[in-house]
Amino acid sequence: MSIRQFAAVLAAGFVAVASAGAAMGGATDASGDTRQAATFTATQVAAGKTEYAAHCTDCHGPNLNDGEFGGPPLKGEAFRSKWFGQPASALIGFANTTMPPDSPGRLPLETYAEIVAYVLSENGVAPGTRALPADMEALDQLDIQAETAPGNAAQ
Repeated sequence: MSIRQFAAVLAAGFVAVASAGAAMGGATDASGDTRQAATFTATQVAAGKTEYAAHCTDCHGPNLNDGEFGGPPLKGEAFRSKWFGQPASALIGFANTTMPPDSPGRLPLETYAEIVAYVLSENGVAPGTRALPADMEALDQLDIQAETAPGNAAQ
């Protein structure tokens, strides 16, 4: 086999591997590593809704985009364009280091994961069978993807 033939076979192999990763729902980060789609459970969504009401409603509002104190919308195109396609660690890390504004990081990481699960569900992402982890290294391997839940189209 010539070097040119070897290079062609090698290139075809890379294309096949990349296509397989995309077909499996993974996203590629800047380093070329493939992240799996972030998933969360319906139980996390329910817990997140309760925690959101207790800690987030004043600024972000009961509809996630109508807060009394002007917090940015957590639902809609602006939110989706900023966070979808990012690692889950980016969103949860941001929430953990900046929210609530009067005492950032005071909630357990598990609570931030539950709130994010609720917010993602309100942006049309369907719950799955695997919980969104409360571990930053694990979250860094997961990509926030725009999977629309049946009957809950992204608005």
